[in-house]
Amino acid sequence: MLRAALLAFALFAAPAFADPLEGELFAAPGSIATGMIEEADAIGVFDIIHNGQVSVRHTASGLRCDFERDGEGGRLALFPGLPRGDDVACDYDYDNFDVTLYASRYPGPPPLDGLLAGSAQAIRHVYPDARAIEPAYDVDTQGMPPHRAARFLLTKDGIWYFSSVHIAQVGEWTIKQRYSAPAESADAARQADLAASLMFQATLSELVTPPNL
Repeated sequence: MLRAALLAFALFAAPAFADPLEGELFAAPGSIATGMIEEADAIGVFDIIHNGQVSVRHTASGLRCDFERDGEGGRLALFPGLPRGDDVACDYDYDNFDVTLYASRYPGPPPLDGLLAGSAQAIRHVYPDARAIEPAYDVDTQGMPPHRAARFLLTKDGIWYFSSVHIAQVGEWTIKQRYSAPAESADAARQADLAASLMFQATLSELVTPPNL
């Protein structure tokens, strides 16, 4: 599974969906996924992907969310302001990186440049020292819908972080990814940029050419 492999790469550790250690017990992935959907009051908005992992799909857009085997650090969200299910996200909050994927169906899709500018402004509002940096990597645009991206270096509690925003329009859905990871060195920032870009590429690829599950 491409997304699982990229999640493992981002964690810089063993694959998130590896078999449990001997004697280590997990709740059934389907039960964990069901609990996440219920906690977000998202019954009918997300459904479970029965692949033996903790995976769900936003039924309207096709956005897929793959979580760690025990579901730790993951959550689903529905936002007000648009019809129910038209503005959703899946969030991954781990020790060494955070990523949030959004799927939004606006009445009239706003220009990607405007959306990117708004996201960048929001980052600078929270982190006034954020400075834009040139991309070390970018998604492969061949066969993919138009997209925009911005990268930043900023500090949180005195620690340098890499933060990026990727946005694309896939049919009637605006897909956005926010990614953040510690960047104590230039190499760490490049690795974070690579992980973020590959994750977004995988997300777009799954939306453009859904896998047979």
